[in-house]
Amino acid sequence: MDRSLGPGDHGFLQLLPRAGRSPALRRIAAAAATRARLLTRAHVLVCGPRGYAFVDVEVPRIVLSARYYAIGGDVDLYLDLLHELTHLRQLGEGFDLWDDRFDYVDRPTEVEAYAVAVEEGRRLGLSQAELLEHLRNPWMTRADVRRLLGHVDRFLAGGPLPNLEAALVGAAFAVRHPWRCAR
Repeated sequence: MDRSLGPGDHGFLQLLPRAGRSPALRRIAAAAATRARLLTRAHVLVCGPRGYAFVDVEVPRIVLSARYYAIGGDVDLYLDLLHELTHLRQLGEGFDLWDDRFDYVDRPTEVEAYAVAVEEGRRLGLSQAELLEHLRNPWMTRADVRRLLGHVDRFLAGGPLPNLEAALVGAAFAVRHPWRCAR
């Protein structure tokens, strides 16, 4: 993780210069050409005093809180950036990342993105307690985290993503910004 970058727009590989070597990239995009294209096109806007990270579907790019970039743990930031990179790939495939027809923890886009983070966290040796701590956030209850982890584990074991077929049809494309950056 390069922590020397200031606020502004940066290429994904500027923040994570060795991301291309991560085994997690194969989970995000199976084809080498797709991985390379995703890594070279992905951008991260570092800005804002609060929050974590999200994908701005209008630009598209990852928006990373400047505060989180400054004080977040290296492993948490790495796993969150992989999570958001998964969302960039999904967005390019036509998924609505903010599909309110499903609870947050039941969205196939979230389950897949968290699966990338959980699988990589396990590969790095994170304990179950550390993984649960990584998954926790202000908008999920403990029961939500358990349900999400159940979906993730089923998917990683070869099962389907929840609600995948429904997510591919008929969603009104939503634009949301958990926070806005000063222009």
